[in-house]
Amino acid sequence: MCMTSKTWRRAARPKMYGTIWLVGDDSILHVKKKFKMKWGSRLKLLRRTLRENRILAECVRELKVPDVLGHIAPKGSDRERYVDVVASVVMACPNLERLTGFYNKYDHNFDRLSYALSTRTRLKEHVWVIAGDNSKREASSSYLSPGLLQPEQADTFLHLHDVWRRLETLFVHSQSAGVLDHELFIGAFMRLPSLKHLSISNFDAMDFDDTTLGALPPLESLRLQNLHGITDRGMLHYASSTAAQPLRHLSLINLEIMGLAVISKLFASLHDLRRFTFVQESSPESPIGGIVFQPIVASASLAFLHWDVLVPGSANDNLAASIEAGGFPKLRTLRAPSDHHGALQAVCRPLESVTISSDKYSFAARRAVAAGNETRYLRTLFAARQAAQARIERARTQARFKIVIEEAGVVKQVLKIPGFVGAIGSNVSYSLTPDVHGSDSAVIDVPDLLDGGKETDARDGCTGVWNSEHPGGKKWWSHKERFRYRRVELGRFF
Repeated sequence: MCMTSKTWRRAARPKMYGTIWLVGDDSILHVKKKFKMKWGSRLKLLRRTLRENRILAECVRELKVPDVLGHIAPKGSDRERYVDVVASVVMACPNLERLTGFYNKYDHNFDRLSYALSTRTRLKEHVWVIAGDNSKREASSSYLSPGLLQPEQADTFLHLHDVWRRLETLFVHSQSAGVLDHELFIGAFMRLPSLKHLSISNFDAMDFDDTTLGALPPLESLRLQNLHGITDRGMLHYASSTAAQPLRHLSLINLEIMGLAVISKLFASLHDLRRFTFVQESSPESPIGGIVFQPIVASASLAFLHWDVLVPGSANDNLAASIEAGGFPKLRTLRAPSDHHGALQAVCRPLESVTISSDKYSFAARRAVAAGNETRYLRTLFAARQAAQARIERARTQARFKIVIEEAGVVKQVLKIPGFVGAIGSNVSYSLTPDVHGSDSAVIDVPDLLDGGKETDARDGCTGVWNSEHPGGKKWWSHKERFRYRRVELGRFF
């Protein structure tokens, strides 16, 4: 349409070049024969096209580049060259809003990709993978105070956020003992006036603690994961702050909250909360010896609840009693992979079956379940579905109701209604489906985003054979097999 009509060109061009996905490795034909490049041939061709046609470059909003560094040595000139190529393509897209597929590690040293992204004024989302080494942290904790970084490193990191006035989603993850001072978190937040969705994971208490939590700006979505500096007291203060009031999505993962009063305070304070994800090993408990009134936890706005407490305690029973007592009038979906005794399943709408067709082929998962039944609790959806289905099958073996048909005082027939698991009339659906299709983990995690090797669906590929009728023959239509891109959006993390 672009080639045949100027009118259609105006409408079709933004759709064609607004989102560009480069999936999988480069073709061997391009790498060895045609371009004699080791990697990045498609990126360089794209760069040439965008540089030659400024109108096309201005249309690009999303750029997905392949993560080939899994096949390249993590250090050395090859890695730097590939990063530079990606940076040059980013610089050719003046209106870029998001870069996906390739997330370079930032170790507080200059790299061209970080600089290139820092100049994109329309950027709407960004992923920081903060890398470092233990020697720097040990040295800094012994004689450098209070910061863990040199002043010029801290200033450089902050200045990378200066023009991101439209950034809405920020994902910050520490990898390999990555260092990011408390002051840098606060300074970065102050430079992002449009920030709405924030995920912070894997930082220790020296980087992110209760004080940092209290300095968060008002957000719509917040995910806190593996942050050992956050305590129950810090969460209580945050729940009472004005910055927490706009929250609609909240995820607390592996924070090891000890008191159920923290969860109760969050639900009572966050009046717009729609989605809550809670994952940890220990069970948050109520004060010993206190009088408990149900519902002990309640939310008038919550619609989706993921509740995953691995080691059984009173938390599951208290939550089930709160749901039964009407504490969650708008709750529609409850996902509980660690509902070991079925307390939460019992207060949801009855289901005929919870298993899926692929469960029968999960032989490795079956072996793990068999071993886990004797040694430990498992946090897998396969194990959860098997346990929930077993409860349903056991309930069916017993009659729940009996209907007696009499005629003239004589019993003619007795109908037995099989039992079921759940509460008739409940508006809550019991779900055991994952955030990422095909995953055995319920909640999407950092490896789902950073693992470029899982970006495609190997069952859905194309080699161009659909065009084999072309008179040019196989050399014209055949190409390297390309698989359908399995997109992982940052919005799934909230």
